[in-house]
Order: sequence, then structure tokens, then C-alpha cells
Amino acid sequence: MNRIGAAMRFRKPRAISSLDAAEIERRLAIALGKMTARQADIFVGVRFDETPYEELAARHGISVDQVTADFARALRMWSRCLHARFPSLVWPWL
Repeated sequence: MNRIGAAMRFRKPRAISSLDAAEIERRLAIALGKMTARQADIFVGVRFDETPYEELAARHGISVDQVTADFARALRMWSRCLHARFPSLVWPWL
């Protein structure tokens, strides 16, 4: 790995406190757009609607373990978009 790649790999993420509400909403929209429809529904259900995992599992016809896995993947995407310098470039192929 070259020096530039190594420097980018260990760069600190941008402080969340420097983001205003509009920027956080924009990043949330980007993150939701990069999730599958099921991941996005589970993420919104857990984070904002406080929907129980069992209800989400029944809604999607999957197990509670799969809901947990999908929520974890969605949460990783949200975190990457929230902390990225350029969130629209986080996994641009998705």
C-alpha cells in the first residue's frame, strides 16, 4: 500500500458535532438509498418506530436472527455514510 492509501486508511472520521440537522438528514437519505428495501424498512422500524424485532420478522417472513443481521448491515451503512467525508461515494456501486 502506498503512503497516500495508508494515510487515508487511518484518517479520523469527521466529527459528527460539526454536522447540522440538514446534513445529517441528507446523509440518512443517502444511507437509506444504499440499503436494500428490507434493510431500510428494518432500520427505520427499529431506530425510529421502535418496532419489535418479532414484528419485523413476521412482516418480512424471516427469522428474528435475520432481522438482527439485516439491522446490523443497515447500521454499518448508516455509520459509514454518517462519518464519511463524501457520503455519496461510500460504496458508489450500490
